[in-house]
Order: sequence, then C-alpha cells, then structure tokens
Amino acid sequence: MWIESAILQDFRNYTQQRVDFSPHLNLILGDNGEGKTNLLEALFLLSTTRSHRTNQDKDLVRFGEQFYYVGCKVNKKNHTERIEVGYSLERRQKIAKLSGVPLARLSELIGVLNVVLFSPEDLELVKGSPGGRRRFLDIFLSQLRRGYVGELQQYNKVMAQRNDCLRLIQSRRFAEDVLCSWDEQYAKLAVSISNIRRQMMEDFAPQFQAFAQRISGRENLTVKYSESLAGMDEISLLRRLETLRPGEIVRGTTSLGPHRDDILFLIDGRQASLYASQGQQRTAVLALKLAELSYLQHATGEAPVLLLDDVFSELDEIRKEALVGVISGEVQSFVTGTRDTDLNLMQGTGNPMKRFVVEQGRVM
Repeated sequence: MWIESAILQDFRNYTQQRVDFSPHLNLILGDNGEGKTNLLEALFLLSTTRSHRTNQDKDLVRFGEQFYYVGCKVNKKNHTERIEVGYSLERRQKIAKLSGVPLARLSELIGVLNVVLFSPEDLELVKGSPGGRRRFLDIFLSQLRRGYVGELQQYNKVMAQRNDCLRLIQSRRFAEDVLCSWDEQYAKLAVSISNIRRQMMEDFAPQFQAFAQRISGRENLTVKYSESLAGMDEISLLRRLETLRPGEIVRGTTSLGPHRDDILFLIDGRQASLYASQGQQRTAVLALKLAELSYLQHATGEAPVLLLDDVFSELDEIRKEALVGVISGEVQSFVTGTRDTDLNLMQGTGNPMKRFVVEQGRVM
C-alpha cells in the first residue's frame, strides 16, 4: 500500500496544504520547527486515529482556529481508499470517514492504512517506561487485529470501574461482594488480551532476533513478553484476585493484569535496560521497527508505509545502512532530515525519490 496524496487544514502549523507523494521514497527536508514532523504526525494519525506526540486533539488544532482536518488517498493492492479525520474544538468531537462514509467508531479506521513510525523518541524504548513499550505493542496489534482496539478499550473501562469499586469498598460505601461481578468481566478480558499479546510476541521474537543479528553481526539480542498472568486462565485469575483483594482495597487499584506487563529486551540473557550500551540499545530499537514492518507485511500481504522522523542523525553508519536496505525495497518511505547531506545517502537506495522542502508549514 502507499499514500498517493494528503490534505492538511489547520493542523499544527499548516493552514491548508495538499501534497502528492511518490510511491517509493519521499525525502522531506527543512529546519527544525518548520513542520516536517507535523506532516508525518498527520499520516500517523490517519493510520491510528491518534497522534504519537500528544493525547489531546486540541493540541493539534492550529492556534486561533476551531478545528483541524486531515485526509489522504491510499492506494492498496486492488483498490483505493480515502481516509478523513477531523476534530472540532467547540464540540470536542473527533469524526472519521472512509471513502466518504462516516464511521460509527474511530477504531473502524485502524488497519486500513498500516504504518511503521520510527522517531528519535523511540530510541528510549529500551530504557524507557513499560507504558511506552505497551503502547508500541498495542498500536502494533491494532493494525493486525481489527477487534483488538475495542477489546482493549473495554478492558480499560472495566478496570477503571473495578478500581472505582475498590475505592468505594475502602470508604465502606460498597460491600465487598459487589466486586465479584466486576472480577468476572475483568478476568475474561484480561486473559484474552494477555493471550493475544503473548502469541504475537512468540511469533515476532524470531524476526526481531534475526534483524538484530543482521544489524550488529555479533550481539545476542532477544525480546520477550513479560506478563503478570503467565500460565493463568480465567478461573485461576479469579482465585488470585480473591487472594489479592485486601491489599487492592487498601490501595484502590488493580494490581494484576495486562496493564502491568512489559516487553523485555535481553542481551545475552540479561536485561538490556541495565546492561546494554547506547549502540546496543539503538540496535534493539531499530531491529524492533524493522521486524514490525516485516511482520505486518507478511501478516497482511501488503507492505506498510514507513515513516522515519529525523532518525538518520541519531544512527551510526552501520545502522543507517540497515535502514537504507529496507528503503531500497518495495515499501513507501517518508524520511525527514535537516541537512542535504542526507540526500547522498538516500540516492544510494536506487529507488525513485521525490524531494520536498518544508518552510513555516508549507510544503514545496
């Protein structure tokens, strides 16, 4: 699949902009703060319905305006789709359309356009918080499984209600037996999500290891899913929740479930967050992104769109060459940079290239 064109209106620092893209390599150059990342952010939003930089849609509306609109035309294997997302400050409402048809739920849009985004912030995935790694996993899975987002949203809703119930029991406004009905709903959703994540990571891990070996040539880098429900089914989880109940009532929070899980990067069996060098950390994150792209392509039958936001300046020559190898393949790529020196590297891909310059929210 590839993005033929995109339209941005009152999005970040863009007033109104239409851009026609190459199906191969799109090099987007400009100084910092001119709008390069904003353009990639819009494409990511059209894929996932959310920004990778903020959870607040109001932050995406151009200063002084009341709404934003982004849209794109996606060329897929056998047809084209038009994706549109808009948000109104006044109504505090986000809406989405697919080929002109309004969608009842935003999640219906996910999976139409698959993207893999690699930004400088991703280089913190190894040493960063577990929440960032869970977010990576959930966005990845949402593009693979249409129903995953809805199930995850339901899990978060039930967990929040269960936490409210725990706090009400703590204040003696509810009796403990009220918790039983929430526990049953929670256990079903928690086990399902944990199973989905585990199975995907078991399939994904060999691809990650292969890319890590190809990039480094020496380190034994592996990845695994660390889950708090390991080996549990619904019945055993319910029993465990009953055991944990006194402590959970005191704290007012659910202490066991997928919201506590993590992805572990290991180097020679030891946690990379503690023992890996900066270069090894970057190998791990790069391998993660390349494996994500490969996995999505094989699972869906179409290569996702690759978004590379100013990452070449953060990588050494070996890792740059690994990325260039992917860009040289049959994948549409968007690469941002601040210097024309990146131009020589991109020309080495052998793919047709379209070059853009961004200045003050205008793409030329």
